[in-house]
Amino acid sequence: MAETNLYPHLSVESNKKPNRLYAFPLFGFIVKVILLIPVFVEVAVLGFVALMALVINWFFILFTGKYWDAAYKLFLGLFRLGAKIKLFIWGITDKYPGFTLDTSKLFELDVAKPDKPNRWLAIPFFGFLARAFLLIPYFIFAQVMEKGSGVAMVISWFAVTFKSKFPESLYEFEKDSLRVSLATSTYMLGLSDKYPSFAISMNHQTAKVLLLIAGALLTAGNWGNSRDLRDLNDRSVYEYNSNSNYDYAPTDEDSMSPNTY
Repeated sequence: MAETNLYPHLSVESNKKPNRLYAFPLFGFIVKVILLIPVFVEVAVLGFVALMALVINWFFILFTGKYWDAAYKLFLGLFRLGAKIKLFIWGITDKYPGFTLDTSKLFELDVAKPDKPNRWLAIPFFGFLARAFLLIPYFIFAQVMEKGSGVAMVISWFAVTFKSKFPESLYEFEKDSLRVSLATSTYMLGLSDKYPSFAISMNHQTAKVLLLIAGALLTAGNWGNSRDLRDLNDRSVYEYNSNSNYDYAPTDEDSMSPNTY
């Protein structure tokens, strides 16, 4: 029996004939990022528009009890564009994502429009913060999956370069990582009021467990680096303030002070 909180619906085929140039270690990744710069600009602009739509949608739900159709279409379109970008970067597809907000017939991605969105969770700002607080464990899980997918991408470079084959285990892990990421956005934008599922496919279990461990270690390492940088910054500010109290060059005003005679 399928889980009712396993959303959004995502179906994508593995890359049967991956492009070796795009998979050439690091070089191919740099080429992809350069090619994607115009798309990144579009996403940044649409992201600002989506932020405005989100705020309007809160009030729309609060006063009408319905989800604003324009916001739903925009969010779903951004999901699809974002998915195309990730699938291209990870190498699951070699087709350029373009600028349209559809799937370009590369995959299936759908989220049902809410029939009766929760008004309490649509209270401006409060509802958003409540969702963010509830999602803290899921945010951590999504970050682990994202880091693990980065490791999977690097491994796939060598597999495609030397064997012209995209490993099934890496494809499945990256697909699940994308769904988890989209599920996070789906819940935060109020497209679902059900808590997202942690379920992922565990075919090729050993490979996926190793990727999860790698993702967890990288996530913990990032947190550790952030803490170290924060401590270093605090220590630098403290030392600067301490030195500024005692170590300063005498000024003309100091030399004219009565205490110096």
